[in-house]
Amino acid sequence: MSTKKCPECQAPFEPRRTTQLYCSASCSGRSRERRRRDTRRATARTSTQTLVALEHANGNARLLNAEKQHLRSLQSGTSVILSKSQETVLARDRVIDDQRTQLHLLANKYFDQSSQLAEAKAECVELKLEVSRILKTRNADLQDLMQIAVRMLQLTDHLGIPLDRPTAEIFHRRGWNTNISAESR
Repeated sequence: MSTKKCPECQAPFEPRRTTQLYCSASCSGRSRERRRRDTRRATARTSTQTLVALEHANGNARLLNAEKQHLRSLQSGTSVILSKSQETVLARDRVIDDQRTQLHLLANKYFDQSSQLAEAKAECVELKLEVSRILKTRNADLQDLMQIAVRMLQLTDHLGIPLDRPTAEIFHRRGWNTNISAESR
């Protein structure tokens, strides 16, 4: 198979399958999370625009109804009742406008928080991977250190040189035995 370029991190990689697009599961996950976040934001914008359009249409319908009522009241001589009705309609419109503004603010806040949550989850996954890598490296380093310590004990025993005091203290602090058994010689 030929080398591909990861669309997420732009790193070249050798795919294990012909359908593999990303170099790793983390790149695939970041890309999927970004697509989901973009879809949620687009859906939210569409929903908000739909709500605004519906409210606008409702406002126009109410205005037309108010005008019709005004004409009827003028014809029937009830202009006093109409002015009270107009005040009520205007007050309701103000309340609706305030509620629409609050709805927009809440929607924006929700989408900001949901995107922050997704970013925090991705960061958490990356941190967990980093901790796992560090622990694996630490264990490998400890194994190497133990190999070196055994070899040092073998050499000092073979040459007949006792361990110096700081080195013996290090062995004691780690709980390592400084006496070499007959099998390891």
